[in-house]
Amino acid sequence: MRHLFMGLMLFGLSACDQSSVYDEINPTLSHAFEPIMVEAAQEVSGTCQSWTLNNDEPLYVSKVRQRNDGAWHHSNWFFVPEDAYPGPDGTWRCDDRGFHDVTAALEGGAFFAQSTQALSELQAFQQGAVLEIPPRHKIVGGVHLVNITAGPLETALSFDIETVPEEQVQVRLRPIAFTNTALDIEPQAESRYAMTCDLGREFERQLGRVPEYNIYYVLAHYHEWGNYFRLSFVDDAGGERTIFELAGSIGQPLGITLDPPIASQGAGRLRVECGYINNTDERLSYGLAGKEMCVFLAYSDADLIIGATSGANTPMGKDDRDVFRNETACGPVLAIPAN
Repeated sequence: MRHLFMGLMLFGLSACDQSSVYDEINPTLSHAFEPIMVEAAQEVSGTCQSWTLNNDEPLYVSKVRQRNDGAWHHSNWFFVPEDAYPGPDGTWRCDDRGFHDVTAALEGGAFFAQSTQALSELQAFQQGAVLEIPPRHKIVGGVHLVNITAGPLETALSFDIETVPEEQVQVRLRPIAFTNTALDIEPQAESRYAMTCDLGREFERQLGRVPEYNIYYVLAHYHEWGNYFRLSFVDDAGGERTIFELAGSIGQPLGITLDPPIASQGAGRLRVECGYINNTDERLSYGLAGKEMCVFLAYSDADLIIGATSGANTPMGKDDRDVFRNETACGPVLAIPAN
């Protein structure tokens, strides 16, 4: 979750203008992590950073602004209990403390996902909508840096966080995240990969009701060959209703505040589709630098923390626009009732 798009096209929704009031931030908390040295042409992965908040009371986060000095390919950040991943704050090897994105999300929650190579970006929610961070928590993130310059670079990332008092809280948001790892992208061609996951069964099993919820914020993620993203609701009759659609290439932050939020209207399934133009002579698979991704992070009022990964992929052949189409089976859907 992290990419940037030079162009942005929105269809079928009212998205907040990013030059609007959502760009304003009055920080309650600020923190700069220690710099990381990245040698010329070096890639840094498997590195984590942490910041203990020392909060005796819950924090109701309405906005998060990230800034960095360059070479930050992407980073994913979570809030977890302060006794998780024990050890001093700062920079450390993720494997040394057993850090993994999925376990961090389950121990606490998703805090922020950086768009690829974005030097500055804002994650902002509508008035009254917040992420609630419980008392005695810390921020921890897995970071991925790539230095494409001719010399070494010392670079740091910082956060400004705006909170609101509890009496202003109207909606507590929960994350939804899908990842399609079944990518095998054709060389010298345009391709699209779609994955549809049934959330209706989890709403019935966990909450005893149909999936009535709203999506407040969406962040899409693909790499340099990505050129398309679409997230949509799918009803029982197979009808699709677009939540967010874009076309473009990396280069700008991509996090969209949906104002007003988009309602599910009882639709049981979510469908994500990513598109690519692979201008190389090699097939592209899922992975970090030099490979591709199809990921999104959304925040909703669903009262469930939801995650899904991919199953087997089925190539569907070319369509009438000479685009290779693929349908990827949804793998296990993990849904946990929010506290």
